[in-house]
Amino acid sequence: MSYPKIVYTPAGGTEQTLNFSSPSARQPGIWKSAVRHDNVASSGVRESVLERVDQFLEINLDWIRAGTDLANWQAFLDHALTGAAFSFYSDAAVPSFVNYVLEDTEARIEFKAAGVYSLSLKFRQAVS
Repeated sequence: MSYPKIVYTPAGGTEQTLNFSSPSARQPGIWKSAVRHDNVASSGVRESVLERVDQFLEINLDWIRAGTDLANWQAFLDHALTGAAFSFYSDAAVPSFVNYVLEDTEARIEFKAAGVYSLSLKFRQAVS
């Protein structure tokens, strides 16, 4: 199994591939959230109206290296923070992917050690 990758196309640009240099740490297996409206009548009967169920992916990267790796993440964030979609491959060697948008409206690449940075992001599965 290889590390994940992200494929995106910036506005007016060509397709870009962001290869992870290390795996994501502390990643939840499944994260779903329902948008639902519940009502309980005085008789005790419950009614639920479901709008949708959202699926999320959270990535926590602890080893972004200074130089090319850091520059590639900055370029990806320039794209993703606009709300544009991208494709996430959980294994770069496998052709299956899921389209996501960045749920976060801000991103902060944190200093971890000399030449090493960390980043946590939350993706929402895109619905077409």
